[in-house]
Amino acid sequence: MSFVSSLRGTVVVGVAAVALLASGYALATAAASPPKPPKTVKATRIARQSGTLAPGSGVGAGRIAGQRTFTTATRGFALASVGQADYAVTTTDGGKTWKTDGPALHLAALQAPLSVSFIGAVNRNVVFAWGGGQVIDTTNDGGKTWYRALFTIGSPAAVVHDFTGHLLAFVRSSGSRTVEYVSKDGGRIWRR
Repeated sequence: MSFVSSLRGTVVVGVAAVALLASGYALATAAASPPKPPKTVKATRIARQSGTLAPGSGVGAGRIAGQRTFTTATRGFALASVGQADYAVTTTDGGKTWKTDGPALHLAALQAPLSVSFIGAVNRNVVFAWGGGQVIDTTNDGGKTWYRALFTIGSPAAVVHDFTGHLLAFVRSSGSRTVEYVSKDGGRIWRR
């Protein structure tokens, strides 16, 4: 092997190494700048899945997880786990009995990004659930229909309502940046 061919091989290897380093730098730079949060997040209707409880099914108080939120002395909402599914549940007798309030919001084994762990209510019609995943699930008709807004940039850290009844969501995105969204229609459309 001649010195020139040996040198040519070294140059080719050197150029390839520089190209790899440059592409690695480009990937690292792209990874360092988080994606821009969407201006609008639209919710989709949650359909009842086969094998889950029908709306209005009774749920024992022992299945309730976390806090209970009451809009009157007798009417309240909570989250319950039954089998592999999590449901919003409602009571009209101060918590003595509970019933499912719509479809299953989360199937544990299949839908980790869709999990919810907190529930809140503006009134008897507007109820919202969030936490643990990347969604905010809402109803604005007392549980007849539920909608899911998927925040692909991160996970909702908190959801509250203001004095006008609008919902405010604080979504933690990559890099610990918090983005605020507001919904003026009970959770169907969220705007940054």
